[in-house]
Amino acid sequence: MRAGFEECAARLSAHLIDLVVRGAHGSTIVELFIDAEEGVTTELCSAVSREASLLIDARGWIRGAYRLDVSSPGIARPLKFPWQYRKHVGRTLLCTQRTGDGETSRTGRLLSVTPSAVLIEAAKGEAPVEIPFHSLVQAVVKSPW
Repeated sequence: MRAGFEECAARLSAHLIDLVVRGAHGSTIVELFIDAEEGVTTELCSAVSREASLLIDARGWIRGAYRLDVSSPGIARPLKFPWQYRKHVGRTLLCTQRTGDGETSRTGRLLSVTPSAVLIEAAKGEAPVEIPFHSLVQAVVKSPW
């Protein structure tokens, strides 16, 4: 099912970030969280919704009534893919990183993104910190308010 929705989103220049299916037979809720390098618009969500609904019906993935919700991941959801970070350069992130002693968290402004790491502004007077993607457990954009 996920691969089908990923293909559906990709045809519309979007990426499937998360898929949640919940509820019981006859009242199933399917939530698709999408993102796009140019941003998510209501038009994009509507287009993905139409395509996804046709896919669900054609493949018989859900029996009975269902509700399909398509939206952006929102600010509270962790960033999952390196390309998402580029959209947030200049914003403050809360990053959790694997270390030899377990995990450590750091909050700082995202300065830059490379194919293998992010560069986070450190405390005043300290050098920026590079966090390789392979050690990044989670990163969440902090709201400015």
